[in-house]
Amino acid sequence: MQIIILAGGEGTRLRPLTSDTPKPLVRVLGIPAIERLTALLFRNGFKEATIADFYLADKLEETLGSFSNGIRLRYVREDVPLGTAGCVRKAWNGDDVMVLSGDGVCDFNLPKIVDFHERSDADVTIVSHEVSDPREYGLVTSDSTGRVIGFSEKPAYDSCLTDLANTGAYIISKDIIYRIPENEKVDFASDVFPEVLVTGGRIFTIPETGIWFDIGDISSLLTCQAVLLDEEEKDYLIFEGSSVGDGTTVTGGSVIEKGATVGRNCRIQSSLIMNGSSMGDGCELNKCVICEDVTIGRGVHLGELSAVGSGSVIGSAVTIDPGVKISPNSKIPAGIRVRRDVTPSGYKLLEMGEGGRADGIELTTENLLFLGKAIARAFTQESITVGYSSDSGSMFEALSLGFRSSGMAVYYLNNATFGETVFTVQRLKTRYCAYISCGSVRVFRSGNCELARSEERKLCEKYNRAELNDSETAPLINADAERKLYLGELKSIFPQHFAGSVQISSKDSQEKEIFSEAISSFGWSDGDKLRFTVGRSIEDTACEFPSGRLTYEQLLLLCCRSHFWDGENVVLPERAPACLRRICKRIGKGSFQDISSRRWRAFPICNRPTIFNS
Repeated sequence: MQIIILAGGEGTRLRPLTSDTPKPLVRVLGIPAIERLTALLFRNGFKEATIADFYLADKLEETLGSFSNGIRLRYVREDVPLGTAGCVRKAWNGDDVMVLSGDGVCDFNLPKIVDFHERSDADVTIVSHEVSDPREYGLVTSDSTGRVIGFSEKPAYDSCLTDLANTGAYIISKDIIYRIPENEKVDFASDVFPEVLVTGGRIFTIPETGIWFDIGDISSLLTCQAVLLDEEEKDYLIFEGSSVGDGTTVTGGSVIEKGATVGRNCRIQSSLIMNGSSMGDGCELNKCVICEDVTIGRGVHLGELSAVGSGSVIGSAVTIDPGVKISPNSKIPAGIRVRRDVTPSGYKLLEMGEGGRADGIELTTENLLFLGKAIARAFTQESITVGYSSDSGSMFEALSLGFRSSGMAVYYLNNATFGETVFTVQRLKTRYCAYISCGSVRVFRSGNCELARSEERKLCEKYNRAELNDSETAPLINADAERKLYLGELKSIFPQHFAGSVQISSKDSQEKEIFSEAISSFGWSDGDKLRFTVGRSIEDTACEFPSGRLTYEQLLLLCCRSHFWDGENVVLPERAPACLRRICKRIGKGSFQDISSRRWRAFPICNRPTIFNS
């Protein structure tokens, strides 16, 4: 009888342990799962086995070599994944086959299973095991003789007809293996066994009462670890060559492997700390896994079923939420809270970009919710004004929910332009404002003032450290009534007479429509065409004549020239060219007023047509 060990799976549910390690080499009490299996084969009188591998096959073969615990090993590598049956067909030598999983932990009586298969004259024998929650497994239903009559894959609780799970261990006759197509992806449970039943084949199941664990995820790995320690009547296992500081408690079936270092006054409960990892003082681990060569600072808290990939560096006072998986070689800065998985691209922190734009994070629904909470917590205001374009409704819903759940009322403008939003925040006298458009979020103060650096740092700190406790939910208030005044204000700043025609150009179609409506009521005469570009930023704003183009800075110079000569005060934005101040001093007339003046800040886009008065 040929022994074939399945060892090609990627073990995606067990990542980050399996990100750089084949799943069969994942250690349980310091011993790789597949070496436990080869030791079992040797104890049961077998001498050789074939390993069907694929994922990280070089590392698996190099680690195991030609012999493992007295078992001679032969390797058959898949070029592409072929499924459980397809890879067995590729590795088959023509005999009856015993199939075993290289990534499970079991203590089966293999000679007893072989004897049952032969006495039953079975085409297939499936080894089953009683489980506490049948919904997590593929189940095998049989009659009183053990002959299989049906299968069910992870059924609902009310559909569970048995608590016997398919362990993935089989004995299969050579006639069945021969019928499996070569070099095709085929699975035993979903393809081969149902076909054998339909064609009248004989499939039997034999229940095994020994230890069996499918270490498919972090939870099952830690449970297996605890059960094996309990079998040895141990509460924990600390390997020789590791170091544990004074005042540290290790409980609940925890394992600290060789070369690991744990600081003082730590609490290690039901966890696994692998070779070469080090941990500072005052850390707390609860049902989690620290892979090899991880460095963890002081006061780090890891939640239940979290895992840190090999080579990662975790700063001090970091909190890692339950279930979070951190990819190998990640670097987590000190003092933050990690709420979601960290991918190989690294952990992303909130940063504030140009014009108050929220950068550095993907603006998912979850992140927008947290961003709203962080803004409310950072600025502790009673209300905020939010405008959003027609394509940003779902982003607004998530952001506003964050505001409101943290006690900040939201005045909102649906399908609003940036100009309308800035105008409305002035009318409502809310100190802070947000504008959502084109997949981005801008946060600024009333009058289109950028946040101070201290405010930006406080906001980023609140978000990155997740200091986001909820309060009583605040209201959501429609501010559409304010936008009715916006068009009138636009008309009031345009000149009544202009010897020329005007063409409005804008990337924002709604802003263009409002400007066009404002100037259409003046009946300006024909003449040289002036093209006025309305943009969401300074760089997008300019006037174009037939003879050339004036940039925004040039427009300001022209606008201010006559005012300087008349000795009038001039209100300018933060980005005004420095030469304006020099000109003002040279002329000796006029002065710069506070840039927070309401007139300028109320219309960062709309008042720029003062060029028409020049």
